[in-house]
Amino acid sequence: ANGSVPQVRAKDVKRVCEGRHGWLNKAGLTNTKMQKRWCAIHDLRLYYYESSRDAEPKGVVALRGAIVTISKRIKNAIEIETGSLITEKGVEKRVYFFTPVDGVASIGNEAALREQNMKAKKLVNQWYTWLQEEAAKTFTPL
Repeated sequence: ANGSVPQVRAKDVKRVCEGRHGWLNKAGLTNTKMQKRWCAIHDLRLYYYESSRDAEPKGVVALRGAIVTISKRIKNAIEIETGSLITEKGVEKRVYFFTPVDGVASIGNEAALREQNMKAKKLVNQWYTWLQEEAAKTFTPL
């Protein structure tokens, strides 16, 4: 098991994440291939799993001090730049991309494409708000 990843079951996160969960495609700067992941936000972290029934996450994005933006590099995507990921190699910055999971509308169907784009934008904005709010918690004095 990966020692740095908290061993939290997906269903436990789902119970406490206040509805802030769902399927997203995830990619990184180095691993640019989009992978479908079940994601949930809790306790200054974005957990991502292969399925919503998994016993442990594939990974966790630390939202403490992270910069969350709507990506300029990828359409309808959220970009998360994590502050300092402390590893054996020292401080490491990482960039993640998350996009809505959606079937591709048939080519040539303008109305369907437009509707899909609007749905994707709405979803991106929803996750953006959730992530921004969670990342902002880091700066709230106790």
